Amino acid sequence: MEPEILFKLRFLSDLTPGPDGFPLLLLTDIQEGDPPRYRSRLALFDGALRFLTQEEAKKPRYAHPYVYFLRKVGEVQELFRLDLRGGEAERLTETPGVLDYALGPEGEVVFLALKEAPKPGSPRVYEGWPFKFDGRGLLPEGNVALYALEEGQQKLLLDRYPVPKEMVPSPEGLYLVMAEDKGAQAEWRDTLYLLKEGRLQKVYGGFGPIFALEWSPEGLFFLGHAFEQGGGTEARLYHLHGGKVRVLFEGSLHNSINSDLRYGAHTQGPRWAGNGVYIVRTEEGTGRLYRVDLEGEAEALPVEGSVLSFAHTERGLFLLTEDFTHPARLWGPLGVYDPNEGVSLPLAEPIYTEWLSPEGHRVPGWVLLPEGQGPHPVILYIHGGPHTAFGRAPMLELQLFRQAGYAVAFANPRGSTGYGQDFALLQGEWGERDERDLLGFLDHVLARFPLDPGRVGVAGGSYGGYMVNWLTARHPGRFKAAVTDRSIANWFSFFGASDIGPRFTFMELMARPWERAEVLWEKSPLRYVHQVRTPTLVVHSEQDHRCPIDQGETWYTALLHLGVKARFFRVPEEGHELSRSGRPDRRLARLKAYLDWWRENL
Repeated sequence: MEPEILFKLRFLSDLTPGPDGFPLLLLTDIQEGDPPRYRSRLALFDGALRFLTQEEAKKPRYAHPYVYFLRKVGEVQELFRLDLRGGEAERLTETPGVLDYALGPEGEVVFLALKEAPKPGSPRVYEGWPFKFDGRGLLPEGNVALYALEEGQQKLLLDRYPVPKEMVPSPEGLYLVMAEDKGAQAEWRDTLYLLKEGRLQKVYGGFGPIFALEWSPEGLFFLGHAFEQGGGTEARLYHLHGGKVRVLFEGSLHNSINSDLRYGAHTQGPRWAGNGVYIVRTEEGTGRLYRVDLEGEAEALPVEGSVLSFAHTERGLFLLTEDFTHPARLWGPLGVYDPNEGVSLPLAEPIYTEWLSPEGHRVPGWVLLPEGQGPHPVILYIHGGPHTAFGRAPMLELQLFRQAGYAVAFANPRGSTGYGQDFALLQGEWGERDERDLLGFLDHVLARFPLDPGRVGVAGGSYGGYMVNWLTARHPGRFKAAVTDRSIANWFSFFGASDIGPRFTFMELMARPWERAEVLWEKSPLRYVHQVRTPTLVVHSEQDHRCPIDQGETWYTALLHLGVKARFFRVPEEGHELSRSGRPDRRLARLKAYLDWWRENL
């Protein structure tokens, strides 16, 4: 198996109820060309996959007899609808760009759109924060309004800053999530509002993020929390009914498992289906589907694989599930659809193992072993987040390392999700609790499996890249080769340059540059970079606004000036999601750069 296998794969996403109880979804494949591109087509599954569009579609929603979706027109998105009784897709909006839309229970349409197109190259003026976001670039502060579509005409509903983040129509009015003011927006304190007859009414919030709104005849459901435990705080499922808000369920809600073989959006709840609200929760490396009733009684539904998305219709429950050896497949009462059935995809099942820490907790993880007796060179691979997890989801990157002759050890150290609230917390101890867990797990697998302790590599992205920098600096003789991808090297510059910098830095390290500055320097790998001896490949994208490219530039420059063997793989026009949804040829080049580095240095 070579990296080019990526170009043969097809991906399922945006699963949603459709006509006659059949599910609608998007199928995305990669069209080869110069450059290659993704093509996402709208399809209906009635026992076989039937395409409804051959052109791009995004975020489909069904309201009889129409399917609504977003599609690019030139450089901007507009809202379209397709009459399933026949005819071509009809463009519904002409705006400088539709950002999002929602459908109501009676087919009402509301959407967020730019009020005017920004002039290319013109100065941008900001008075709030954040002013940019990864994958979107500079944000259109003060240039977004909320509209309703009435008889083919757009009607202005709301024009204010901060702008709505989410909305859902209901018989009582339009529910909106937005920050009360600029200060609340900067601190990620959302408020739930009801817009009724042109008036805004505060309903709940002002404490932390609110997201994933779902209206039902039994009231409104949504997710949120107040960062009570800092950045590792788990979410709660709230129910608003009769003016009262109750917590029904909590945990690592949504699927937070890492994969590089997904494309598109995946509904993970909450979704109401007549006898309860359905939602995905990550538990010990698996996305589990729960049904929660109005009394808060939760039932885990028996499902094969890890749930990535679901849709409940009058025909039953349809699921997109995945596991270590399969990208998403559609399961349901009409059978199974595997978009990659004809592709030879030799993904190996990893071996589960766990290390029992002297502190009393277990560190779960897996090992991928290559063919042969060994001892094998091994790569310790560290996930991002840190509040995500490895688990039952395919990682093409790790499988390619195995195919090239390298064992791969990957674990869920403290900070990871799916093992309870206490396990998800680092409480300022980046590089301490997690370092002990990762190195303890590494020693465990070196002792148990046929691995070569003299040929140990380390790699990871985002938080994983931070830990690569940290470990190679703090343990200079431990690793023979390293790859640090979209990493953090310097918390001071991250604070101001990242799209999540101020609030993420404070929630994770409980420090700011003007308060406990010594903590930010103590936790910056840059402080210890003079100790690095490990040959290091630095991978970074130029439009990464989550971990800005100055982090990679700084690390590479320091290594070079210290005489450490280093290489800088720098990618134009891509952001933080390069490895998962970047332009296909750039994803391919990145995978090859990794493999070349291991061959040269490990």
